[in-house]
Amino acid sequence: MSNQEVIYLNSRGFESSSESQNPIKPNETQGSREVGHKVGLGILCLLLMMAISIWLIYIFQYSQEIYKLQRALNNPHQENSTMQNDNYLMEEMLKNKSIDYDALKHDLDTLNRTLNRCYQETKFVLDSKQHRGKRVEGHWFCCGIKCYYFIMDNIHWNECEQTCRDCSLSLLKIDDDDELKFLQLQIKPNTYWIGLSYDTRTKKWQWSDGGPSKLDLNTAKFDHKTGRCAFLSRARLDNDICDQFYPCICEKRLDNFADSYRSKS
Repeated sequence: MSNQEVIYLNSRGFESSSESQNPIKPNETQGSREVGHKVGLGILCLLLMMAISIWLIYIFQYSQEIYKLQRALNNPHQENSTMQNDNYLMEEMLKNKSIDYDALKHDLDTLNRTLNRCYQETKFVLDSKQHRGKRVEGHWFCCGIKCYYFIMDNIHWNECEQTCRDCSLSLLKIDDDDELKFLQLQIKPNTYWIGLSYDTRTKKWQWSDGGPSKLDLNTAKFDHKTGRCAFLSRARLDNDICDQFYPCICEKRLDNFADSYRSKS
């Protein structure tokens, strides 16, 4: 036997002895494979969950952007609706103001036509029935069913009332607020006695004829303690002491002219 054959046999014997000392078990090999599969499956599941989480985040962000975009789109509609409502309200207010303006303009035109139609100032000289030879001077004009006589003598309120009666007239009675405004436009810068006084028996302000009037006396705020006779000026209707000296405004209703004419005849 050669040396090479001896070495070969020795090596084979060594391999066989080592295999006999460490034999390979089939169960251990299979177990290691299963562990490897489980680890790989776990990693795959983890990656899948991460991917799902990322997708959920993207979906949430996308939904938020859509919501913001919808709000941005809806806001102009809401603002536009609000502006339309405001414009409608402004148009209605303007329309109402226009109606009020037209009504006021109509009233002013009517008043101007009335003034142009009925204001005809004429000087007069009246003879007093009670005092022959006494002449009363002034000016007068007619409007509606009344003629107004402005007696320019400065006298007491009682004298004023008597002078009107002596001339078949009566001290002025103002029937309503419209007549008050109309007369104040005609009055020269002066103060005139009118037929309104405070009655101490009834404790009320009354007109000389004792009849009613639609004139709202509450707005005048009379105080009988400062005077029991009323006067009219361009600025106000007020009261004063009856012994003051003012000119007078008398009146004559046109429907009473026929009666006065029949009484004279």
